[in-house]
Amino acid sequence: MQTIIEVKNLTHVYTDSENKEIKALDGINLEIRQGEFVAVIGANGSGKSTLLRCINYLEEPTGGSIVIDGIPLTGEANINEIRKEVGMVFQRFNLFPHMTVLENLVLAPMKVRGISRSEAEQTAQELLIKVGLDDKAAESPYDLSLSERKLLSVATVLAVDPAIYLFDEPMMSLDWESRRKLTAIFHQLADSGHQVVTITHDMDWVAAEFESVYVMEHGKFGFAGSPRELFSDHELVQRVGLLPPRIMDIAESLGDSQTYLSVNDYYQKNRDV
Repeated sequence: MQTIIEVKNLTHVYTDSENKEIKALDGINLEIRQGEFVAVIGANGSGKSTLLRCINYLEEPTGGSIVIDGIPLTGEANINEIRKEVGMVFQRFNLFPHMTVLENLVLAPMKVRGISRSEAEQTAQELLIKVGLDDKAAESPYDLSLSERKLLSVATVLAVDPAIYLFDEPMMSLDWESRRKLTAIFHQLADSGHQVVTITHDMDWVAAEFESVYVMEHGKFGFAGSPRELFSDHELVQRVGLLPPRIMDIAESLGDSQTYLSVNDYYQKNRDV
C-alpha cells in the first residue's frame, strides 16, 4: 500500500510569553499509508494540533522532514501543490458569515482546484445533500445549529477533494445524527483510498471506529497500535489521563475486567456465556 504521509524526526519549537523555548514536537516519526483511518490522542498541550498544523504547513517545522504523496514539504515553493493534497477542518468553524451556505462551498474548489463556478456549484449541491444541508443552501452559516455548522465545515474540505483529510476534534458540538453522518463519511473516504487523520478526545469513538491510534505525550508518541492494544494497557491509559470506553467501565462494575471496544464487542464475546 502506498505511503501518503511520511514524517521523519519532526521537531517544532516555539517561544512562550516569558521568552522560554518550548519543544511542542520532539523527534516525531510517522508513516501513514493510503486508506488508513488514524486517531491521534493525548492530553491537552501534548502536541497533537501542532503536528497536524505542521503536516498542513500552517506551522513551519523547526527540524526534520515531511513528505506528502512523494512531495517534500518545503514551504512556499510547493505549498500550493500541498494545499491540493491536504485539507484540514479545525475545531473552530472556518466559515464566511457574509456568504450563504452554498457560496461557502463554492469558493475553495474554484481557488484551489481552478475549476469553473458551474462545476463548483454542482459539486456543492451534491455535498449539501450528502451532509443533509440541501434545504439550507441559501441561509447564512451562522443561522445553522452547531452540528450543522460542523458538517458544513467538513463539506468545504470535501469540495476540494484532497488525498489527505486532517480533522481537529470533528465530533465536538455534534448531535447523534450528525455524528453518525460524519462517521460514515470518514469511512467512505478511507475506503476510497483517502487518508483520514483525526485528533479527538472521544474514546468511545476511537474504540469503536478506528484502526490505528497514536498517543502523544510531551511532543512524542508514547504509543502506536490498535485501539484494543491501547485500552488493554491500563497503565498507559491511566498515565496519559484517558477515559476507557464506557462499556469497559460498565463491564468492570459487573466484575469483568476484559477489554471491550463497543457494546457490540461486549455482546459478541459474551453471547454464549
